[in-house]
Amino acid sequence: MHGYSSSEESDDPRRPRAQASNNNDQKKKKKKKLPPQKSINRIWKKFSKRKFHKALAVLPFDPVQPPATYHSNELLSAGYERAVEECRRKVEKIIKECKRVNMRYRHPGWDLDWDLKYEKGHCLNNLGSQKFELNRTTLLSSKAAVPKAVKRVHEIFENPTFMREVSGGDVKQGCLGDCWIMAGLTALANVPGGLQRICVAHDTKIGIYGFVFYRDGEWIYSIIDDKLYLKSPLWDSPSMQRDLLQQIDREDNENVYRKTYQTGSKALFFAQCRDQNETWVPLFEKAYAKAHGDYASLAGGWNGEGVEDLSGGVTTELLTSDILDIDEFWDKEMSRVNDEFLFGASTGLLEHGYGERNGISEGHAYVIMEVRTLKSGQRLVKLRNPWGKVRKGIWDGAWSDGSKEWTTEVQEEMDHKFGSDSVFWISYEDLIRKYSHFDRTRLFRDRDWRCCQRWIGVDVPWKAAYHEKFHIKLTQDSPLVLVLSQLDGRYFKGLQGQYSFRLHFRLHYENSPDAEDYIVRSHGNYLMERSVSVELPDIPAGNYVVYLKVTGERDSNGQSVEQVVKRETADRTENEKLAQVGYAYDLAHSKAWNHMDKVTKLRQKKDQKKASASRQKERRHMWEKRATIRDVTKQQTKKNADKRKRRRAEWEAEQNRLDEEFNAKVRAEREQMKKERIAKAEAEKAAEAEKRAQEADDEALSKKTEEIKISEDKDKPVVVDEHHKDHDDAVISVSTGSPHSTPKPMDSTAEGAEEKQEVPPVSGGPPAPIEEEEPLPTRPRPAYDSAGESSASPADDHERLFSSDDNSRDPRRMISKRSRVQSETDSDEEKMPEPWNAICIVGVRVYSKDENLELRTVMEGGELLEGGMGSKGAADLDNAQSNAGGGRSNDKTPSKIKQGGTKGQEISLDISKDSKDTEEYTI
Repeated sequence: MHGYSSSEESDDPRRPRAQASNNNDQKKKKKKKLPPQKSINRIWKKFSKRKFHKALAVLPFDPVQPPATYHSNELLSAGYERAVEECRRKVEKIIKECKRVNMRYRHPGWDLDWDLKYEKGHCLNNLGSQKFELNRTTLLSSKAAVPKAVKRVHEIFENPTFMREVSGGDVKQGCLGDCWIMAGLTALANVPGGLQRICVAHDTKIGIYGFVFYRDGEWIYSIIDDKLYLKSPLWDSPSMQRDLLQQIDREDNENVYRKTYQTGSKALFFAQCRDQNETWVPLFEKAYAKAHGDYASLAGGWNGEGVEDLSGGVTTELLTSDILDIDEFWDKEMSRVNDEFLFGASTGLLEHGYGERNGISEGHAYVIMEVRTLKSGQRLVKLRNPWGKVRKGIWDGAWSDGSKEWTTEVQEEMDHKFGSDSVFWISYEDLIRKYSHFDRTRLFRDRDWRCCQRWIGVDVPWKAAYHEKFHIKLTQDSPLVLVLSQLDGRYFKGLQGQYSFRLHFRLHYENSPDAEDYIVRSHGNYLMERSVSVELPDIPAGNYVVYLKVTGERDSNGQSVEQVVKRETADRTENEKLAQVGYAYDLAHSKAWNHMDKVTKLRQKKDQKKASASRQKERRHMWEKRATIRDVTKQQTKKNADKRKRRRAEWEAEQNRLDEEFNAKVRAEREQMKKERIAKAEAEKAAEAEKRAQEADDEALSKKTEEIKISEDKDKPVVVDEHHKDHDDAVISVSTGSPHSTPKPMDSTAEGAEEKQEVPPVSGGPPAPIEEEEPLPTRPRPAYDSAGESSASPADDHERLFSSDDNSRDPRRMISKRSRVQSETDSDEEKMPEPWNAICIVGVRVYSKDENLELRTVMEGGELLEGGMGSKGAADLDNAQSNAGGGRSNDKTPSKIKQGGTKGQEISLDISKDSKDTEEYTI
């Protein structure tokens, strides 16, 4: 086994080598994570817009004016008659114009012929869709994917008739998935005078027809010409059918082609009548498509919505599994078909199936045309498939055509004959078992039914709640039908946006907002989203409140209204389809203009008041703060002055002490120096005295030597040799040993000595000199430090200055931190959809027989249009989250009040205040 050296200098090739470091391999610095709760709060803060907004107008030119004031609580017949009168007036005007110029009527804004020839497709396709792709290839193709030609009624039918013999069996669906409206036509054809109420004016010779439909709570009209789409191209256009006929050597090929492919109902591309000369079904479909803008907008829908649009009734969605008592349902509802109710039936809608169930087609609309009870007690239901095809999509079980149940006696009793009109019978039990979904439409056949309605805009948060939105004042006992609906997006398809909505509402007595106090709540619709409703056979007079809730769903893959407009206007060219659909959008949303304008103004006032109050509060706070600062400054100044005076005194005392110490030290030093100087002077004096004594001794010795020499010289003459003169002088000089000069001659010395006076010696030395005391030097004092003169413990009032600034930070740091967090989150948010921003336009319709009924709209901010107040409602009493929460701390103790009722009726309800902002009503 080999051992590996840990030294980097090892040359062993088996030693693992560390890879060279690379800056690109370094880990990126991790972002600083927020605490979990703060992170969640930030997510929700950015989830939705702070204020929701909705585009109420798409077109910048010729804006649609808001509708006139709603006709309050008018008879149902009044709105219908108003639309009929206006439609007839305009049709008559056009007829006169056409007769004057000797021309058939051609609709200038919805011309099928030119739209097809120019391959525009505005009459076929909705905005942003190409369901019917028009180009040379598709128009010349033998497949019936798109219409190939357009002709007038008199060019298609040999002996055209219009509504001569109307029956539900006439309707036959064409190459468009609009079985829902075809089923509605079939149902309405079974009601006496039902279809005649729709087509209110026509002139078959001029080729003009006027129809009325019910849209968003009001009757509208649609005027069309008599041009219709055909499956096959004209003879003069190239086609496979023409080529095949030309292979036969005949002179009348063109007539054969026209009679075979372009004559009768069978030649029509869209809906048609079973009668080859009847025209009412395709003309009705065309008028309905024109009202919606194009044919493609009719693809897919619910039978109940179609019946509503034709009859002005109210549809409720029923699931057969929810019916409590099927016998009672038969007696009170099913047996009244074509009188009070119309029924549509379908199956497989919730299972996403498109197969068959004993011949019944899944995901397809059927119409209940009739119900019968045999003598034997057997209950039978008659249905029809709008396809109108032979033995296709019809029931093949018990009581179907040719089944053993059809004995001769039963056929005579029912007056039934087997046929191929897509009509079949089924037992009531099999109907409940095989069909899963009913659309029940109530017809208001009585002339005294009235309707009152209001339209508003509702903010739709991600988590919706009930809100008080409408007040109803009922002055007499009456049946009541309450409908909450949203705008029908089918009329402006392509501009419906990303959001879809579901509606819910509850009806309460006034001052009874609790979840347990509701009278009735809307029946949930799982498939029909356009409206929800509830019916009350009889309700006492009183004041009632409607709490509504709107939930939203978002399709992030779809385009918003503004994105669609941007896409359609990117080329900066004329866009007729955008103008058409945009006008329909503006027209629909104009219903809520007044309300949303008032809401906007209320919100602006609220924001202004809030901002004003905030500014006033801030100003007051600043005033109080400045006053506090003045007080604190005054107290602090006094405190600082006292401290400064005290500190100055302490400093002066300290400096004086240091000066004394310094002076004492100087004096000691001077005393020491004086002593040393005196000692030195005495030493010098002693040395001087000793020196003088030595000099005196030397002088005495010198004098004695001189005297001896003089005496010797006197006794012996001295001969001095010149040669030795200098030498002798030197010897004498040396022998004397005196440093002084040679004494002067005696004569001069004696003469001077005689003149001197002898001074006696002074004992004790010379007197001390008089010394003047030198002034003491000044000690250099340090500069006075005033840095600590402020009070180390500020006044208590200073706390008030910082009571609201606990979380204050350096502004620059806050800005940099905010920008840093923003930069960290920008990259993630760029990939996310826009924040949630949903507003739903909803309308409430109240049907009753009370001519004095009042419907009020609750405005935001506690202000109610026409008086009153509003508040937030509680969640449903069976809401899972509320039930799981149990009793909460802010629950109030219910209090008993007495509500409503006339004719001596009193209803006792437990209510509790849901919000402290709720206005209290005294009853």
